[in-house]
Amino acid sequence: MRKSTFSFVLGTLCAVLAGTIGSLALYRALNTETVVVSTHTLYPYTRIDASDVTTVTVPKTSGIAGLATNESSVIGHYLSYAVPKGDPVTTGDLNPSGGSFSTFLTQYTQRTGQTGMLMSLPVQSPLASVVNPGEQIALLVPQQNGATQTLTTIEPVPVLNVLQPAKGGTPTALLIFVSEQNYKILAPAVLKNNVQVALIPQNDSFAAPGSIPLANSPSAFPTASGTVPTTHVTTSPPKTTGSTGSSTTSNGGGQG
Repeated sequence: MRKSTFSFVLGTLCAVLAGTIGSLALYRALNTETVVVSTHTLYPYTRIDASDVTTVTVPKTSGIAGLATNESSVIGHYLSYAVPKGDPVTTGDLNPSGGSFSTFLTQYTQRTGQTGMLMSLPVQSPLASVVNPGEQIALLVPQQNGATQTLTTIEPVPVLNVLQPAKGGTPTALLIFVSEQNYKILAPAVLKNNVQVALIPQNDSFAAPGSIPLANSPSAFPTASGTVPTTHVTTSPPKTTGSTGSSTTSNGGGQG
């Protein structure tokens, strides 16, 4: 009789325990979700490979729309925006047209609220070769205006990606986003291989100087009018355009 009572009590406890575990599992299933996150920082225009992402279970409290829940839904797609390590990948981060630069540009302008164009800047200096996607840089463009030479500083310029040969190796070009106004300054200089890349702090603490007259070179020769050329440093666009600073602003290509 005692054995029967003990078995009944034990069975009841097991049933209660099983019910509790089942309830907890159900509660967890209803209040958590599986999402795809990056295993390391992913840069814009990166093709996602299997090693780039993994899945984790998180509470349903993120409020982020379009979360990817299956690795297969993102592998093989190109990113339009940077995804920091451990952050979830969303459908809005993916380029819907595969490797289309045009769609990439459209998404970037919609996300950042900026207007402009993508431009490929050839890597021609050691400094340019160490630039990483998602960083901001300054571009130095010499310009001649009569007897005066100016050095126009365009900053900050977002680097959306670093283009490399299909088989890897040394970077060949920087994929940058520039405004139409800055493009008019850059285009002639790029054709003449006359653009220098400068690195700037990534915390928006740098602002290019307004106008700094530089000492004349001892080798400077007078112009036809008899004047000696002078050199100044100005911000972009030049003051003759009516603007006092760069019209390009960046979020680093990151998620918004």
